[in-house]
Amino acid sequence: MKKFKKLLLLITIFIVLSIQPALAKTVYYDTYNHWAESDVDFASNTLKVFKGYGDFTFKPENNITRAEFITALAKTAYRQNKMNEIYTSGMSYSDMSNKHWSYTFVISMYEHLKTNRGYSFSDIFPGQNFYPDKPITREESAALIAAFCKDAVYDNPLNFKDVKTNGKFYNEIKRLYNAGIITGYEDGTFKGNNNITRAEAAALIKRVYYDIKTSDHGKYLTKLEFLPIKGEDMYSYFGNYSWNGADATDKKYIKAKDTLEYVYFGGYIFPEDEHLYDLNAIETMASLRSSGYYNVAGTNFYMITFGNYSDSEKAQFANEILANIIARNDFKDSDLMQIFALVSKYDVKEYLYMGALEKWNGLTASDNAKANILFFRYAYYIKNNNKEMLKALVYDDLKKANNIPSLLDINWGLTAGSEAIDFRNYNFGNYSFSLYKDTTLYRYTLNPLSSVNYNSKVVELVNMLLIEKSVKPSTASLTNYESIFNKYSLNRLYVLNFIGEKERAFIEGINDYEIIKTFNIYKTNKAAIDDTYTGILKKVKE
Repeated sequence: MKKFKKLLLLITIFIVLSIQPALAKTVYYDTYNHWAESDVDFASNTLKVFKGYGDFTFKPENNITRAEFITALAKTAYRQNKMNEIYTSGMSYSDMSNKHWSYTFVISMYEHLKTNRGYSFSDIFPGQNFYPDKPITREESAALIAAFCKDAVYDNPLNFKDVKTNGKFYNEIKRLYNAGIITGYEDGTFKGNNNITRAEAAALIKRVYYDIKTSDHGKYLTKLEFLPIKGEDMYSYFGNYSWNGADATDKKYIKAKDTLEYVYFGGYIFPEDEHLYDLNAIETMASLRSSGYYNVAGTNFYMITFGNYSDSEKAQFANEILANIIARNDFKDSDLMQIFALVSKYDVKEYLYMGALEKWNGLTASDNAKANILFFRYAYYIKNNNKEMLKALVYDDLKKANNIPSLLDINWGLTAGSEAIDFRNYNFGNYSFSLYKDTTLYRYTLNPLSSVNYNSKVVELVNMLLIEKSVKPSTASLTNYESIFNKYSLNRLYVLNFIGEKERAFIEGINDYEIIKTFNIYKTNKAAIDDTYTGILKKVKE
């Protein structure tokens, strides 16, 4: 059976390699069912920083040399614009010259580490010789990686028996351990002098890639996110229309709207078909608006979307749309989703914007729509940089302790400064971490009554210590609200970060992350959710 499986794998490899180069994928038969199979695949085919041997093997248990590891790490850093490739250097190892195949990668790393705090390339590889073909050790690879991996969500003590607190790279090893990039052995040791294998190197490179990616703070908490509303991606009439039952004015509106939509989606109007369309659709919309046509939302929406008007004119049209919403009862959720996505771009009057949102809230029975109303309310005050009002809104939401029905029962009477706000009050709900104000892990462990389970995750913020609870709160009440909670979490964290409440954002974020890990959506979107929350937590912890 084993021989049959091996033969089948070789046949598969032959077929894959026979496919045209654009679709070819490197497959190694000696990594099949290996613990690092997916890591090797990622490093070889996605990052393309590793190559195998001519006999279709990767030799995962072979040692990897200093030159080989630095080359793979350098290519990974190049890919993410974290290191520049250079061609000249003052590096003075007597056994390295431009004749060695890895020279440019090594000198690029050498020069990059000049910008690193605490240690240089020569501190990792002391002496007159570099020995490029010598196997690299666990400690050496960790020191190189730490120059790129600067952030860790957790701050657990480092308990490797053979890594002393005054050790050469103690802080770097501790940070990489807390970031999940390196691990120890079952006997509690790190064994820094051990060589690493090609399989271990591939796993490290994959982790480094994702660590660098999630340390790019510009990728996280950059915008509000909204829930989908059925029909929002289709241009609406913003009212109930039937051509057969329409009067002449309604038919003018329908024809103008259909023409704009047809042309926008790439339609071409042939001369013989011109009578079927309105060749002056924007002028028709403007004429209907000025004549007092009832569907102000419709005419103005298309004038803003397709017309050549100034921002001040579009803001006026947007205010008129909001007033029209307040006066009518015939809008669908998809209509209002499109309208608010548009009018939120312009400087509109607060009482009209909030009045229209409240009207929508009274018309809808959709939880997704109600959540989006909550988010659009955030959006208005973010656009207008009204941080005091945002504090009042998000503080009121926090007090509802993730009770989604309560959150969707929006309090429209809130005003800035209506109550004393203290974001360091952490008594709003159940948390997956025990929270200790104004202390550190060191001071906490000095308390004779305190003990730390080192299997628990520990986080130290500037003014707060978090220790993971052994028994986490139930999330059963959120079972039917997974998508809403996910978007609410991201938007609440965005607001907290926007108003400068980073400590609170971190605590809510790490708790939300633990909650979402219990959801079904996490099972199908694990990689994306891990990426998102890791990136957010690093950003607000900085």
